[in-house]
Amino acid sequence: MMKHLLQFLTLLAILTPSFSRSQDIGEPAPPLVVTGWAKGQPVEVKPGTNIYVVEIWQSENLPCRNAITNLNAIQRRFKTNGVVVVGIADESLAALTNFVQAEGANIEYAVAADTRRRTALSYMTPVKQRGIPYAFVVGTNGLVLWHGSPFGVLDKALELIVAGKFNEALASKREVASRQMEQYIFLARKRDLRAKTAGATLLENRTNDVSLLCDMAYQISTSPRLANRDFALAGQALDQAEKLVANTTNRAAVTSIRAVWLFASGQREQGISLAKQALASTSNPKEAKSIKMLLQSMQGQLAAAQEHASEAGTNQVKAAPAPKPTPAATNSPPAAK
Repeated sequence: MMKHLLQFLTLLAILTPSFSRSQDIGEPAPPLVVTGWAKGQPVEVKPGTNIYVVEIWQSENLPCRNAITNLNAIQRRFKTNGVVVVGIADESLAALTNFVQAEGANIEYAVAADTRRRTALSYMTPVKQRGIPYAFVVGTNGLVLWHGSPFGVLDKALELIVAGKFNEALASKREVASRQMEQYIFLARKRDLRAKTAGATLLENRTNDVSLLCDMAYQISTSPRLANRDFALAGQALDQAEKLVANTTNRAAVTSIRAVWLFASGQREQGISLAKQALASTSNPKEAKSIKMLLQSMQGQLAAAQEHASEAGTNQVKAAPAPKPTPAATNSPPAAK
């Protein structure tokens, strides 16, 4: 049963709109404070003609090492657009230099050693992030335009930024929306009476944004440690999202979140049925593959729950425990004009 739950959580991270958790978008990027450069020429992040990708990483961290390939590809692809990739590692210059000398041919961007974590903290603290690797995109205006995992939609964000199609105002709006969502979840966990008013405000502020409405429904349905989930509020958010996509062909994503909402609220069979509808309605191969995997995971969870109930000598299947969002889901999508 645990295997199916882990698969389910991973698939939710793939299918669900996700957002960074801060209000750092549009703020000036902090300077790089380093003890020395292990590879490449010194980089100064400042307003000008360059776009910077600043990655916070460590050479001993396996995911960080795996990110090198993706960052190399990004540096090569966007070099002619003035994009400069730089990795800042919280370790000694000697240790970093030894790593670079061993892996130097495999790193195609500048690498520097942090100074007592000053750079890492100045970038990561405002966005409330601790996990690495984590990347920030700084525009030619010297402002942070995007942040998230280097494995996610970093390349898509850069495409919009270099083409002049990145919507900074929309990205900032989504940052604020994420902060408001966090505040609501905090109040709901405490069973604070103000959570009801905060939830109504969330819904009002998201009226015309399908992604934010779906994210709201997902967070309410799956965030951990919520004793009394407001599934009615989450349902209202999905109702509004469905109205917005009613006359379009891009409805499968909303339908899949509705399936998650049903499944998490204990209506497992209805959730599975709706997931099947979402699968049948999409013409996007990648989306279809993800929904199919989600459907299989939900079916596996239901079968495991039924088996557990049978072993316990009862035919009753308890409501599904609300799955929690995974770190992979905290990657802000690019905002196009």
